[in-house]
Amino acid sequence: MKNIIYILFFLTGSIFSQSQISISDVVNTANQISKTGKASKDKLDKIWFSTAELELIVSSDVEYNYGSLDNNGNLISGNSLKINEKVAYGALYSINYPILNKLTLGAVGGLQHQIQPKITSFKIGGILRYHFLDYDNVNIYTMTAYNISLKDYIKSGMGNVRFGLSFPIKKLDSFNLNLNLFWDYNFYNAKKPIFYGVNEKPGDFTYRAYGISLGLKF
Repeated sequence: MKNIIYILFFLTGSIFSQSQISISDVVNTANQISKTGKASKDKLDKIWFSTAELELIVSSDVEYNYGSLDNNGNLISGNSLKINEKVAYGALYSINYPILNKLTLGAVGGLQHQIQPKITSFKIGGILRYHFLDYDNVNIYTMTAYNISLKDYIKSGMGNVRFGLSFPIKKLDSFNLNLNLFWDYNFYNAKKPIFYGVNEKPGDFTYRAYGISLGLKF
């Protein structure tokens, strides 16, 4: 179990360091939000909980790296293309359980669709949360996921890392309505030419993005 935790933190930290967001800023924000809540417990109650959310993602940078081939199929040069359409949307579900004090570990499944190029993939992975007060209040989280591509020109593979902040905007008896703000990194390998036909050696896409999602915690 501890190995899973270390892997989640390592993957998120290494990629998150490339963004303009400071992790300490997110933690400080979460602390400020949590101050409005009730008194904190040292440990979480041992119960299962689930989340389901719909998400909208807008990339700050999308890049396609590929090779140019001559008419004989020989590599001429490597190239980089910036993608203009930067919007993606999706749905995510997680089931979670406490493991250490205020940490919970969860299994994640979902679906995400990139607008350009059209990349649709299932996601399966893990999510690690730190709860500042309890299950019904603010938490920060890190998620890693494996992309299972539904397009024949994109390879399936490990490629999604997310770091976010989640807090309730409406509390009801049976569930909470939560708002989630996050930074997202996605990586895809192409199996076939995407833009330039036979003179293109397929490469990889990288998406660095910010997202917002609205979801239920129950």
